[in-house]
Amino acid sequence: MSVRANERNQGELTVIIKAKEMAAHTLRITNNEKNFPKRYRLTLTNKIVDKAFDIYTLLYEANELYPHNAAELEMRQNKQRQAMAYCRSLMAMIDIAKETFGISTDKVAYWAKLIFEVRTLAAAWFKKDADRFKNQF
Repeated sequence: MSVRANERNQGELTVIIKAKEMAAHTLRITNNEKNFPKRYRLTLTNKIVDKAFDIYTLLYEANELYPHNAAELEMRQNKQRQAMAYCRSLMAMIDIAKETFGISTDKVAYWAKLIFEVRTLAAAWFKKDADRFKNQF
């Protein structure tokens, strides 16, 4: 069964939805004093939150750039690449937090799954863009 044309809506790109979920989860877990003591807010916790929100923002901004020339495609792909690199940086910071604060393996595994999913979707989007615009510019 199909959806009538006038009832269809344009959905957000899945990677953006997942990045938003990951950023929200990051905010929730870092605001829990059982996981992250308040005295570390300025040193590690805020950096972790900032990195998660940077990932979301970069992907959102990349989606707003629809390339009409090679320079615009490069700008979009730079944002995608940076978001993927930030996913790795975020995982490194979470690894430090796990060792420092004794965050449970289950919590870290779920968090890592969210981040890995965002990174995988961003990489697929990057590749799809590269293939789609390969011969256009």
